Amino acid sequence: MKKILKIAGTILLVIVLLLVTLPYLFKDKIEALVKEEGNKMLNAEFDFGGLDISLISNFPLASVTLEDFYLKGVGQFSNDTLVAAGEVTAAVNIMSLFGDEGFDIKKVLLDRVSVNAIVLPDSSVNWDVMKPTDEVEEAPTDTASSPFRIKLQQLTVSDFNLVYDDRLSNMYAKVENMDVSCSGDFGSARTMLALETELEALTFSMDGVPFLNRAHVAANMNIDADLENNKFTLNENSVQLNAIKAAIDGWVALTDEGVDMDIKLGSNEIGFKEILSLIPAIYSKDFEGLKTDGRATLAAWAKG
Repeated sequence: MKKILKIAGTILLVIVLLLVTLPYLFKDKIEALVKEEGNKMLNAEFDFGGLDISLISNFPLASVTLEDFYLKGVGQFSNDTLVAAGEVTAAVNIMSLFGDEGFDIKKVLLDRVSVNAIVLPDSSVNWDVMKPTDEVEEAPTDTASSPFRIKLQQLTVSDFNLVYDDRLSNMYAKVENMDVSCSGDFGSARTMLALETELEALTFSMDGVPFLNRAHVAANMNIDADLENNKFTLNENSVQLNAIKAAIDGWVALTDEGVDMDIKLGSNEIGFKEILSLIPAIYSKDFEGLKTDGRATLAAWAKG
């Protein structure tokens, strides 16, 4: 019995040592691959502060984490950071680390993400960072030989912030402190996606007119995703804008011509006070003495 326990203890010790030491064996390989693939595809300044690999935190998956990741523009956008993130973590199938057929990515976690999208008056955009086709090495026809194989099952985004500054159309939008959780099997032809999102503040203005001023938004959606045909059907979904809650039903499809859809939105009875909650603060002084009473329902649809 003691001999069996000794053997079991030795095996356990070897496993622990492997889990601790193996990441260091692959760190340089993965770090070089990430930078190589990034610079191969992008016409931008791409870098990260550090890379960490763990075989424990998402066991039996291996976690690859980029710290202080950023993507900066070039040329007229050289002073603008397009994307920055405190942490970008990809959970990878451990066995795929031992071969040369690519890494199977199962989960992606993004933390403290900032996106700054800009459209200049001449219509140039700062997110046009992909190198032209003739500058990129021809992609292999066999997807199995790609360095990264996306078999995503979970996407989590924490503390996401976005600024969209369209100086051509005089449009401005800002998303503050948004959290997103999405799960499903993105590697299959069809899957049910469970999506939960909440953002602390949404601001939107056009031509200097504020339509939304730090509005609170939340959504809980179940989406039947036909990934092969790019069609997404909404089932048992709810959205909330400030105090107004509504349900969404229908479908959206991505086609060669653009976007096709048949979407309906409806709410239960809501008070006029909730409707007035959408009025931006800049106009609130005009309604200080207004007394409201009664209830109403809201309905909208988009088709075509």
